[in-house]
Amino acid sequence: MSDENSNPLKDVRDGVGLLFRAAKWAVNRLPTESVEDVVKASAREVSRAVKNVASTIEREVLRGKTPPEPEGGKRPEPSESPSTEGTPTKPRI
Repeated sequence: MSDENSNPLKDVRDGVGLLFRAAKWAVNRLPTESVEDVVKASAREVSRAVKNVASTIEREVLRGKTPPEPEGGKRPEPSESPSTEGTPTKPRI
């Protein structure tokens, strides 16, 4: 297997050069429009999934302490809290 005239570094350099040449040829010859559309759609879906996971985690961890964010991106202004007068409170033990 070992050849006295063989230079492993030269062989690796030549092999990588051939791989890059083949990749360049493939990129120039293959249609990429459909691939771009798939990547864009996939990125959109991943973004939507991350937002859903984040809102679910926020809802479960905070247990509804913050109102969910509406579609417009702005949260409504907090309203005055209702009066608690007249409502019985539980005694602390």
